[in-house]
Amino acid sequence: MSRSCEPSPTPAPAADAWRHFAGRYWAKEPVVVPGAPGSGLDAAGAHRLLVAAAGAPGPTRMRLAVADGVLRDPGPLLPSPTDRDAAGYAARLAGSRQLGDGGWLLTAEHALSLDFTLWSRVRDAVAGLWRHVGRPPLPVTTELAVGTRYQATEEFGAQPDAAALTWVLDGSLTMRVRPEHTGTEFALRATAGDLAHWPAGSTHLDDRTRPCTTLRLTVPARTTAALPYVGEVVGELLRLHPLPADAQPTIPHPAPADPDGRLTPTQRFTEPARRYVATLTGDGPERALLLRWAALRSAAGLHPAPPPRPGIALTPRSRLRRTTEILRMRAGAGTRVWAAHGHARTVTAPGAHRVLTHLGTVSRTTVSALAEACDLHPESPELLALLDELYQVRALDLDRNRESGSASDSDSGSDSKREPEL
Repeated sequence: MSRSCEPSPTPAPAADAWRHFAGRYWAKEPVVVPGAPGSGLDAAGAHRLLVAAAGAPGPTRMRLAVADGVLRDPGPLLPSPTDRDAAGYAARLAGSRQLGDGGWLLTAEHALSLDFTLWSRVRDAVAGLWRHVGRPPLPVTTELAVGTRYQATEEFGAQPDAAALTWVLDGSLTMRVRPEHTGTEFALRATAGDLAHWPAGSTHLDDRTRPCTTLRLTVPARTTAALPYVGEVVGELLRLHPLPADAQPTIPHPAPADPDGRLTPTQRFTEPARRYVATLTGDGPERALLLRWAALRSAAGLHPAPPPRPGIALTPRSRLRRTTEILRMRAGAGTRVWAAHGHARTVTAPGAHRVLTHLGTVSRTTVSALAEACDLHPESPELLALLDELYQVRALDLDRNRESGSASDSDSGSDSKREPEL
């Protein structure tokens, strides 16, 4: 059965837009919502990210697909600083002999993390939705895509555990979405400014007949989505104590057996199993998952987060401004977890606890005033190391708009965000 979906009515005013979207559309059926809340990213920003991703050696994964497959080495066909915008990039590829007259689709995963300002705008935008549908406890991944005259021939997103949010930033996009167990295919058409959404358990095919740029968020929406995530955490813990790097385990011939004929597994096989069970029964997985959850909570689920910036040398007269919430959580006796902008750390020193608590009550301060309030020396390595970490993840910034001579804390103003300890 095929069903054509007309665009939904314009949602309520901006202040209630996410509430309206959550109550009417979230996790129900595939839908296109014109005038829905924006993603915080526009087409120009998306193009800048794609150019940055093309030149980045990091974890960003780019894929240039054409009608007969994926180019193994797209090289000069990737966006470059000479492409003024997506239209200019498309015009350059239209003249490429390598592509001929066929269409193409460029996708980039994790490109959003290359620009902190753009990343934080998207983070703030989707946080409005999570307030109504719940914060995702697992990573929300992002994909930027630009292409033209390209029709997918294989169903993407066969991830039965995840829902999707797709913003069309420019151009138009046609999607054929098939929710599981329904026998229904939804034909969705979205244009610039529209938001398309479908619930977990859906597969889809995208069709771009002309240049189109999109931002797609994949949102884990079922408990089964946690299984590979937890397995990854357990695997990381096991690698902290690797087995001896000896030869590949082999079973002697004939295999050793008990007097009653039962085979006896060698220690090379039983030791990994013993370590696996010991890891699961210990508190390591819970601590590691708590640290990851705190980081995701501070990033509204977006993963990965922008990497830390270089540190800075602070002095007692340095004026600091808190730029965001600093999430604080208890993680056992004498241990606290703090997180900001997608990064989480643990602290055990009592002085660090006092610093984090005090920073939650002020928006601006100096190093010396903070040290005095927390009963620490202003040049204490414990204090300066913590402040440097907070600066690197952009939870603190230098307050260059204030005179450096003032040493008193100022009360939290309109730009201050407080986060209670959990």
